[in-house]
Amino acid sequence: MAGAKSAATKSLTPVDFAAAMAGFRLLPGAQIAVAVSGGADSLALVRLLAAWAPIHKITVQALTVDHGLRDAATDEAAQVGTWLAALEIPHATLYWEEGRALRGLARSAQSAAREARYRLMTDWCATNGCTHLFVAHHADDQVETFLLRLARGSGVDGLAAMAPASVRDGIVIARPLLTFAKEQLTAFCRDMGQAWIEDPSNANPASGRVRFREARQVLEREGLTRDRLLATVGHLQRARAALDYAVAGLLAQGSIDTFGVARLPVAAVLAAPEEIGLRAVARVLTAVSGQEFTPRFETLARLYARLTVGPWRDATLHGSVVRREGGDIVITREPAQVGEDRTLSNASAVIWDSRFRLSLCANQPRRFTVAAFDGQRLTTESERAALVEIPLSLRGTVPALFDEAGLAAVPHTGYMRADVAALQGLSLGLTMVSSLLAGADAKL
Repeated sequence: MAGAKSAATKSLTPVDFAAAMAGFRLLPGAQIAVAVSGGADSLALVRLLAAWAPIHKITVQALTVDHGLRDAATDEAAQVGTWLAALEIPHATLYWEEGRALRGLARSAQSAAREARYRLMTDWCATNGCTHLFVAHHADDQVETFLLRLARGSGVDGLAAMAPASVRDGIVIARPLLTFAKEQLTAFCRDMGQAWIEDPSNANPASGRVRFREARQVLEREGLTRDRLLATVGHLQRARAALDYAVAGLLAQGSIDTFGVARLPVAAVLAAPEEIGLRAVARVLTAVSGQEFTPRFETLARLYARLTVGPWRDATLHGSVVRREGGDIVITREPAQVGEDRTLSNASAVIWDSRFRLSLCANQPRRFTVAAFDGQRLTTESERAALVEIPLSLRGTVPALFDEAGLAAVPHTGYMRADVAALQGLSLGLTMVSSLLAGADAKL
């Protein structure tokens, strides 16, 4: 653990933090969650939020993920719980069961752990009515992200680094600390008498972030100071916002239905500047596939070239199927890339395939498996009738609920097995979670 007094650094003040929070426009009564790993950054964030929230009539819940990649992970999660209990901050520990099995796989384990942390926390938020998940990324993280992406040859989107707010699995990922330096956060913890945990992976030279961190003094001597790099990120973020505005105008000429099928008029795509057309297609591919990142530029450019100069060939790209129908590009989810099955139990919610949020409320314990509706497990005439309502190209891309008796419900068609429909107090909800698909909502 750390937290000893060192040379004085200007601490982050509650006034500074309140100004940073203003941009999120949270309404009184909102429930929010905050990721707390036990490091100085996340402990500073949770304490700042806990002091800020009551003034605005907002409820804060802290979440820690025991990732299991190190022997100390469970003890560290317990220590966070002890610290937060003393501060009367509600806290829950979420467990990633696969972590212990992936120890020693270094890079792949770290990447898998990152995805698992977000999935566990966004699932918790969806079940418990939290609209925002706050994370402690700060100015130094922002600079490192910029440098890593510069080294990879990223374009405007990549070099604009992390946005103050983004959407993942229907939950807003909020980053109020992006303009504050790490030393301000550690100074805040010292001022509060708050100890913290040092993650040994933050000193591992195998990480690109660590290597850039160690090179900062060299970069600063050449004029690449933190403030100058942050100013560059700010310029690029404004450029990205302008491009997004133009892309939104093009997307408004298309449509997306409740199955997640997107259509864009080819003529509109080709009439737009190439950069806008490319971005619009990339945005739709990302939304339809439920992925966090856009497709690689090289593959996107090849698809765009087939639109402009031909010959056209239907394709699979970025977890989606892309085809031409008359004057439209039609983009649907690729069945072979659909995500793993999920478990949906009473009074809970899950995100399936990063595209659909399913929620269940019943007055008695229920447990279902959420899996793709592909027609392989149908046994009755009513089940087969439900399949007919799903277009052939979409079979295997929409969710269904199964239990020990077989197919229980298909939310997209309204089908519910008789014994399930007869249950008193049962409510099943289905909502698209992608920001591009916002507003498309179906409920049983």
